[in-house]
Amino acid sequence: MSKNKLTLFLILSFFIFTSCTKTVVYKDETTFANANWTFENKAVTFNVPLTRSEKPYAIILELDLTGTPNVDLMNATFSIFTPQGGKTIKPIVFNFLSPQEPYIKGASANEKIYRLTVYPKKYFSETGTYTIIVDQFSHKADNYGIRALRLRVEKVKEK
Repeated sequence: MSKNKLTLFLILSFFIFTSCTKTVVYKDETTFANANWTFENKAVTFNVPLTRSEKPYAIILELDLTGTPNVDLMNATFSIFTPQGGKTIKPIVFNFLSPQEPYIKGASANEKIYRLTVYPKKYFSETGTYTIIVDQFSHKADNYGIRALRLRVEKVKEK
């Protein structure tokens, strides 16, 4: 009887462990001195190690804001370079005029997080290190009020 209990315990443990695995496979951030994403350092690069998968990932950017940035709109390009040299380039816009989503409350009253899902479902067909570059080109001035840029790659939850 104790062998059956042990077998049942191991099977249940396996299912619990596999169902509770984290969905975040990569996260990193670049911080900006004096909450200023300067024009001189307009391109931010992330090196993301990924394993080839048949299942999609969501790619999310977050801006950690100290208040409202000094621009209304910030245009950027989001570029993905594969380990074998392929590339995907997508224009993105951070719209700071909208007081609703995608804002998330920050740690204190004057902080907020701007979240932008760049790709809700992105497939990676190669194993290796992908280079992701976020290059802001809104204007040739500094962007004050931006403390950090975060990149998150998450497994898409299957329904």
